[in-house]
Amino acid sequence: MTAAERVCVHCRLPVATPFCVACGADAAGASFPLVHTSGEVAALMRRVSLGGGALPGFWTFAHGAPVLGSLYWLFWLPLPPISLGIAVYLFFQGNRVALQRRRYRDPQQFRDVERAWAIAGGVLLAPMLFVTLGWVVVMLALLGHAGLLK
Repeated sequence: MTAAERVCVHCRLPVATPFCVACGADAAGASFPLVHTSGEVAALMRRVSLGGGALPGFWTFAHGAPVLGSLYWLFWLPLPPISLGIAVYLFFQGNRVALQRRRYRDPQQFRDVERAWAIAGGVLLAPMLFVTLGWVVVMLALLGHAGLLK
């Protein structure tokens, strides 16, 4: 059976693409939001996202989660622990966010895109942590100098 002969498991309409254009379900019938997923998609969601965790301020915009990216940047200067919390959340849940917010042709395209982000995240992880933790030290020093920390 070719893709043109397939019927959507979710809405029963004829489908000629990997995702149903009517309801957005994949070949296994998983639709957005991802609640009942195929085994392959579930396995992809359980993996960590180095790109999401190391580059949350950029990764979120590329993966359809601009609100989360905006929150990361808004809290980065005044409250770095919140930004670090967003980064940790995306490290563990980034693949789920990516699969729910962005359309991929197939699981291989998802792996290719995330591999590129993982390489970029791996290269930039140390500098991003250094800058963020440096900012935390500066903020604590300023608060201590102002007499707000005792």
